[in-house]
Amino acid sequence: MGPMAQDFYAAFSVGEDDKHISTIDPDGVALAGVQALYRMLMEKDEQVKALQEQIERLQELVTSLAADMGKLKEESQGRMSLSALTQSK
Repeated sequence: MGPMAQDFYAAFSVGEDDKHISTIDPDGVALAGVQALYRMLMEKDEQVKALQEQIERLQELVTSLAADMGKLKEESQGRMSLSALTQSK
């Protein structure tokens, strides 16, 4: 059993009246739905691309910060070694 003409007309406001559903009205509604879904898909693709670019930038930042942290750790250990040598004299 398909949609009732009154429900179809109330939902989509297409057709001559709320007593009949012409053969082209459901096709038009389906096409409009497909077009809307396509637009939504394109928007999601753009969002995914932007998020992937953001992830790449954040990964580069993390890599850079980790390298800086390693350098600071090496410098800190070098200072501690030098301090221990000068205190033991």
